Amino acid sequence: MNVKSDDERKSKVLKVRLNDKEFAKLKQYTEESGLRSMSEYIFNSILATPIIELTDEELAPEKARFKEIADRINSIAIQVNQTGNIYPEDMQEIRQLVEEISARLAEYQAKLERFAVTPQTFRAIVDKAHEDVKK
Repeated sequence: MNVKSDDERKSKVLKVRLNDKEFAKLKQYTEESGLRSMSEYIFNSILATPIIELTDEELAPEKARFKEIADRINSIAIQVNQTGNIYPEDMQEIRQLVEEISARLAEYQAKLERFAVTPQTFRAIVDKAHEDVKK
């Protein structure tokens, strides 16, 4: 027989603030998951979500490039403030640099989305997580 201590029986409360759009999405996902409550869905989502760690070493090249881009845009801004003139070449360079940032961020977003748990696979992951917790 498995007897739980008083500490194990006590529930902890976690408060989460959501805007209307986020709440609607949570409600939709809860309904699609087949679970009884949003609390159960959130709990199971936590169990089923992989933890992704990125080290500073892995991000260093991207951070360095973003700093170069920020420095270049800042130098153009300083020039504009000093002269009162902005040149078409500078505007084109800023557009290209912003596009580069957007492209790099889109790559990271795509990589992260591969880890996203869809409602279709959620149940199997939750069941597996529950099995692991019971062991």
